Amino acid sequence: MSSPAQPRRRYDPAIEEFQKVLGRAIAANVDPEVIEGLKRALSYVDMREDYTLECTSQESDTCRRIRETTMSHPWTELKEQGKALRDYNPRMLSGPLAGQFLKSLVSGQRARRVLDVGMYTGYSALSMAEALPAGGEVITLDMDPFLQQHNQPFFDSSPHGAKISIRIGRALDTMRELVKEGQKFDIIFLDAEKSEYIDYLKLAFDEGLLSENGTIVVDNAYRHGSNYLPSDSPPDASRLFGRHVTNDARLHKVLVPLRDGILLIRRLNEVERDAGQ
Repeated sequence: MSSPAQPRRRYDPAIEEFQKVLGRAIAANVDPEVIEGLKRALSYVDMREDYTLECTSQESDTCRRIRETTMSHPWTELKEQGKALRDYNPRMLSGPLAGQFLKSLVSGQRARRVLDVGMYTGYSALSMAEALPAGGEVITLDMDPFLQQHNQPFFDSSPHGAKISIRIGRALDTMRELVKEGQKFDIIFLDAEKSEYIDYLKLAFDEGLLSENGTIVVDNAYRHGSNYLPSDSPPDASRLFGRHVTNDARLHKVLVPLRDGILLIRRLNEVERDAGQ
Protein backbone atom coordinates (compact mmCIF):
# COMPACT_ATOMS: atom_id res chain seq x y z
CA MET A 1 0.00 0.00 0.00
CA SER A 2 1.29 3.47 -0.86
CA SER A 3 1.94 5.97 1.88
CA PRO A 4 -1.27 7.83 2.80
CA ALA A 5 0.59 11.11 2.27
CA GLN A 6 1.45 10.41 -1.34
CA PRO A 7 -1.97 11.18 -2.90
CA ARG A 8 -1.91 14.81 -1.66
CA ARG A 9 1.62 15.27 -2.98
CA ARG A 10 0.69 13.86 -6.37
CA TYR A 11 -2.26 16.17 -6.92
CA ASP A 12 -1.08 19.45 -5.42
CA PRO A 13 1.34 21.38 -7.68
CA ALA A 14 2.24 23.68 -4.78
CA ILE A 15 3.69 20.71 -2.91
CA GLU A 16 5.52 19.53 -6.02
CA GLU A 17 7.06 22.99 -6.36
CA PHE A 18 7.96 22.98 -2.66
CA GLN A 19 9.78 19.67 -3.11
CA LYS A 20 11.77 21.11 -6.03
CA VAL A 21 12.79 24.12 -3.94
CA LEU A 22 13.86 21.80 -1.13
CA GLY A 23 15.96 19.79 -3.57
CA ARG A 24 17.66 22.93 -4.86
CA ALA A 25 18.30 24.12 -1.32
CA ILE A 26 19.99 20.84 -0.46
CA ALA A 27 22.07 20.91 -3.66
CA ALA A 28 23.16 24.49 -2.93
CA ASN A 29 24.24 23.66 0.64
CA VAL A 30 21.83 26.18 2.12
CA ASP A 31 21.93 26.70 5.89
CA PRO A 32 20.98 23.32 7.49
CA GLU A 33 18.44 25.04 9.72
CA VAL A 34 16.63 26.35 6.64
CA ILE A 35 16.64 22.88 5.06
CA GLU A 36 15.33 21.29 8.25
CA GLY A 37 12.61 23.93 8.39
CA LEU A 38 11.56 23.12 4.82
CA LYS A 39 11.52 19.40 5.56
CA ARG A 40 9.48 20.01 8.69
CA ALA A 41 6.95 22.08 6.77
CA LEU A 42 6.64 19.32 4.17
CA SER A 43 6.12 16.74 6.90
CA TYR A 44 3.14 18.75 8.14
CA VAL A 45 1.43 18.01 4.83
CA ASP A 46 1.89 14.29 5.44
CA MET A 47 0.66 14.62 9.03
CA ARG A 48 -2.47 16.43 7.88
CA GLU A 49 -3.17 13.73 5.30
CA ASP A 50 -2.57 10.97 7.83
CA TYR A 51 -4.87 12.66 10.34
CA THR A 52 -7.57 13.09 7.69
CA LEU A 53 -7.51 9.37 6.95
CA GLU A 54 -7.37 8.54 10.65
CA CYS A 55 -10.59 10.52 11.22
CA THR A 56 -12.33 8.93 8.22
CA SER A 57 -14.29 5.67 8.35
CA GLN A 58 -12.47 2.65 6.98
CA GLU A 59 -13.22 1.21 3.56
CA SER A 60 -15.02 -2.13 3.33
CA ASP A 61 -13.06 -5.34 2.87
CA THR A 62 -14.18 -5.63 -0.74
CA CYS A 63 -13.19 -2.04 -1.52
CA ARG A 64 -9.81 -2.70 0.07
CA ARG A 65 -9.30 -5.75 -2.16
CA ILE A 66 -10.32 -3.73 -5.22
CA ARG A 67 -7.80 -1.03 -4.31
CA GLU A 68 -4.95 -3.44 -3.63
CA THR A 69 -5.61 -5.41 -6.83
CA THR A 70 -5.79 -2.20 -8.87
CA MET A 71 -2.41 -1.09 -7.56
CA SER A 72 -0.68 -4.40 -8.33
CA HIS A 73 -2.44 -5.43 -11.56
CA PRO A 74 -0.28 -5.85 -14.73
CA TRP A 75 -2.12 -3.18 -16.73
CA THR A 76 0.70 -2.61 -19.22
CA GLU A 77 0.91 -6.31 -20.00
CA LEU A 78 -2.85 -6.58 -20.42
CA LYS A 79 -2.85 -3.67 -22.89
CA GLU A 80 0.05 -5.19 -24.85
CA GLN A 81 -1.82 -8.51 -25.02
CA GLY A 82 -4.87 -6.74 -26.41
CA LYS A 83 -7.04 -7.70 -23.44
CA ALA A 84 -7.53 -4.19 -22.02
CA LEU A 85 -8.24 -1.10 -24.11
CA ARG A 86 -5.76 1.05 -22.18
CA ASP A 87 -2.63 0.86 -20.08
CA TYR A 88 -4.55 2.01 -17.01
CA ASN A 89 -2.83 4.11 -14.39
CA PRO A 90 -3.66 2.83 -10.88
CA ARG A 91 -3.81 6.47 -9.75
CA MET A 92 -7.17 6.66 -11.52
CA LEU A 93 -8.65 4.82 -8.52
CA SER A 94 -10.93 6.98 -6.36
CA GLY A 95 -9.37 5.76 -3.11
CA PRO A 96 -10.55 5.52 0.50
CA LEU A 97 -11.10 9.22 1.25
CA ALA A 98 -13.04 9.97 -1.94
CA GLY A 99 -14.90 6.69 -1.58
CA GLN A 100 -16.09 7.53 1.93
CA PHE A 101 -17.02 11.05 0.81
CA LEU A 102 -19.19 9.62 -1.98
CA LYS A 103 -20.69 7.09 0.41
CA SER A 104 -21.60 9.83 2.89
CA LEU A 105 -23.06 11.97 0.11
CA VAL A 106 -25.27 9.12 -1.13
CA SER A 107 -26.43 8.38 2.40
CA GLY A 108 -27.03 12.01 3.37
CA GLN A 109 -29.06 12.68 0.24
CA ARG A 110 -31.02 9.45 0.76
CA ALA A 111 -30.34 8.58 -2.85
CA ARG A 112 -31.86 5.47 -4.36
CA ARG A 113 -30.44 5.61 -7.87
CA VAL A 114 -26.87 6.51 -8.82
CA LEU A 115 -25.20 6.82 -12.23
CA ASP A 116 -21.45 6.21 -12.12
CA VAL A 117 -19.91 7.53 -15.35
CA GLY A 118 -16.46 5.96 -15.62
CA MET A 119 -16.29 2.63 -13.78
CA TYR A 120 -12.57 1.76 -13.98
CA THR A 121 -12.07 -0.98 -11.35
CA GLY A 122 -15.36 -0.28 -9.59
CA TYR A 123 -14.17 1.32 -6.36
CA SER A 124 -16.48 4.33 -6.56
CA ALA A 125 -19.42 2.23 -7.77
CA LEU A 126 -19.18 -0.16 -4.83
CA SER A 127 -18.55 2.64 -2.32
CA MET A 128 -21.79 4.30 -3.38
CA ALA A 129 -23.72 1.02 -3.58
CA GLU A 130 -22.81 0.32 0.04
CA ALA A 131 -24.77 3.43 1.08
CA LEU A 132 -27.89 2.66 -0.96
CA PRO A 133 -30.95 1.08 0.66
CA ALA A 134 -32.18 -2.35 -0.36
CA GLY A 135 -33.64 -2.00 -3.85
CA GLY A 136 -31.31 0.89 -4.71
CA GLU A 137 -29.25 0.77 -7.87
CA VAL A 138 -25.92 1.99 -9.23
CA ILE A 139 -25.61 1.88 -13.00
CA THR A 140 -21.92 2.13 -13.83
CA LEU A 141 -20.61 2.90 -17.32
CA ASP A 142 -17.37 2.08 -19.10
CA MET A 143 -15.98 1.53 -22.58
CA ASP A 144 -13.81 -1.49 -21.81
CA PRO A 145 -15.36 -5.01 -21.76
CA PHE A 146 -12.26 -6.26 -19.93
CA LEU A 147 -13.15 -4.10 -16.92
CA GLN A 148 -16.55 -5.75 -16.70
CA GLN A 149 -14.89 -9.18 -16.59
CA HIS A 150 -12.37 -7.90 -14.05
CA ASN A 151 -14.87 -6.14 -11.77
CA GLN A 152 -17.86 -8.48 -11.71
CA PRO A 153 -16.26 -11.06 -9.37
CA PHE A 154 -15.50 -8.29 -6.86
CA PHE A 155 -19.08 -7.03 -7.04
CA ASP A 156 -20.41 -10.57 -6.68
CA SER A 157 -18.35 -11.06 -3.52
CA SER A 158 -19.97 -8.04 -1.83
CA PRO A 159 -23.39 -8.16 -0.17
CA HIS A 160 -24.08 -4.90 -2.03
CA GLY A 161 -22.97 -6.15 -5.44
CA ALA A 162 -26.51 -6.96 -6.56
CA LYS A 163 -27.24 -3.22 -6.52
CA ILE A 164 -24.67 -2.63 -9.30
CA SER A 165 -25.42 -2.92 -13.03
CA ILE A 166 -22.66 -2.51 -15.62
CA ARG A 167 -23.23 -1.05 -19.08
CA ILE A 168 -20.41 -1.19 -21.62
CA GLY A 169 -20.16 1.39 -24.41
CA ARG A 170 -19.47 5.05 -25.00
CA ALA A 171 -20.77 6.90 -21.96
CA LEU A 172 -22.47 9.68 -23.92
CA ASP A 173 -24.39 7.17 -26.06
CA THR A 174 -25.43 5.15 -23.01
CA MET A 175 -26.58 8.26 -21.18
CA ARG A 176 -28.71 9.24 -24.18
CA GLU A 177 -30.25 5.77 -24.10
CA LEU A 178 -31.02 6.19 -20.40
CA VAL A 179 -32.79 9.48 -21.16
CA LYS A 180 -34.90 7.75 -23.83
CA GLU A 181 -35.74 5.02 -21.31
CA GLY A 182 -37.02 7.71 -18.94
CA GLN A 183 -34.50 6.85 -16.25
CA LYS A 184 -33.57 9.38 -13.60
CA PHE A 185 -30.77 9.43 -11.04
CA ASP A 186 -30.40 11.12 -7.67
CA ILE A 187 -26.61 11.33 -8.00
CA ILE A 188 -24.51 11.30 -11.17
CA PHE A 189 -20.77 10.85 -10.61
CA LEU A 190 -18.59 12.00 -13.51
CA ASP A 191 -15.11 10.52 -13.84
CA ALA A 192 -14.79 9.85 -17.56
CA GLU A 193 -14.10 11.60 -20.89
CA LYS A 194 -13.59 15.27 -20.01
CA SER A 195 -14.35 16.49 -23.55
CA GLU A 196 -17.95 15.26 -23.15
CA TYR A 197 -18.68 16.73 -19.72
CA ILE A 198 -20.69 19.67 -21.05
CA ASP A 199 -22.84 17.20 -22.99
CA TYR A 200 -23.28 15.11 -19.83
CA LEU A 201 -24.42 18.22 -17.99
CA LYS A 202 -27.00 19.04 -20.66
CA LEU A 203 -28.41 15.51 -20.47
CA ALA A 204 -28.62 15.81 -16.70
CA PHE A 205 -30.22 19.23 -16.36
CA ASP A 206 -31.89 19.91 -19.71
CA GLU A 207 -33.09 16.44 -20.66
CA GLY A 208 -34.08 15.18 -17.24
CA LEU A 209 -31.46 12.54 -16.46
CA LEU A 210 -30.92 14.11 -13.02
CA SER A 211 -33.85 13.74 -10.67
CA GLU A 212 -35.44 16.52 -8.65
CA ASN A 213 -33.06 17.55 -5.84
CA GLY A 214 -30.31 15.58 -7.54
CA THR A 215 -26.57 16.22 -7.45
CA ILE A 216 -23.84 16.03 -10.07
CA VAL A 217 -20.46 15.05 -8.61
CA VAL A 218 -17.39 15.76 -10.75
CA ASP A 219 -14.05 14.17 -9.94
CA ASN A 220 -10.64 15.70 -10.82
CA ALA A 221 -12.02 19.25 -10.74
CA TYR A 222 -8.51 20.66 -10.19
CA ARG A 223 -7.05 18.49 -12.96
CA HIS A 224 -3.68 18.30 -11.15
CA GLY A 225 -3.64 22.10 -11.05
CA SER A 226 -4.02 22.63 -14.78
CA ASN A 227 -7.47 24.16 -14.28
CA TYR A 228 -6.09 27.13 -12.34
CA LEU A 229 -2.35 27.43 -13.06
CA PRO A 230 -1.31 30.15 -15.55
CA SER A 231 -0.85 28.80 -19.07
CA ASP A 232 -0.19 30.15 -22.55
CA SER A 233 -1.86 27.12 -24.12
CA PRO A 234 -5.51 27.14 -25.21
CA PRO A 235 -7.82 25.92 -22.42
CA ASP A 236 -8.40 22.17 -22.48
CA ALA A 237 -11.76 20.42 -22.11
CA SER A 238 -11.56 20.29 -18.32
CA ARG A 239 -10.94 24.02 -17.95
CA LEU A 240 -13.66 24.85 -20.48
CA PHE A 241 -16.08 22.70 -18.51
CA GLY A 242 -15.18 24.55 -15.32
CA ARG A 243 -15.88 27.87 -17.00
CA HIS A 244 -19.17 26.55 -18.35
CA VAL A 245 -20.33 25.52 -14.88
CA THR A 246 -19.14 28.78 -13.30
CA ASN A 247 -21.02 30.87 -15.85
CA ASP A 248 -24.31 28.95 -15.64
CA ALA A 249 -26.47 31.06 -13.34
CA ARG A 250 -29.00 28.23 -12.95
CA LEU A 251 -26.55 26.15 -10.96
CA HIS A 252 -25.30 26.06 -7.39
CA LYS A 253 -21.76 24.71 -7.20
CA VAL A 254 -19.10 24.08 -4.59
CA LEU A 255 -15.60 22.75 -5.19
CA VAL A 256 -14.43 20.55 -2.33
CA PRO A 257 -10.60 20.51 -1.99
CA LEU A 258 -10.47 16.74 -1.54
CA ARG A 259 -7.79 14.79 -3.43
CA ASP A 260 -7.78 16.29 -6.97
CA GLY A 261 -10.91 18.34 -6.30
CA ILE A 262 -14.54 17.19 -6.22
CA LEU A 263 -17.11 19.59 -7.68
CA LEU A 264 -20.73 19.36 -6.50
CA ILE A 265 -23.38 20.83 -8.81
CA ARG A 266 -27.08 21.26 -8.05
CA ARG A 267 -29.99 23.31 -9.33
CA LEU A 268 -29.81 26.72 -7.69
CA ASN A 269 -33.53 26.83 -6.91
CA GLU A 270 -33.19 23.58 -4.94
CA VAL A 271 -30.46 25.02 -2.73
CA GLU A 272 -31.40 28.68 -2.24
CA ARG A 273 -34.98 28.56 -0.99
CA ASP A 274 -37.56 31.31 -0.58
CA ALA A 275 -37.37 33.12 2.75
CA GLY A 276 -41.10 32.71 3.36
CA GLN A 277 -43.34 35.04 5.30
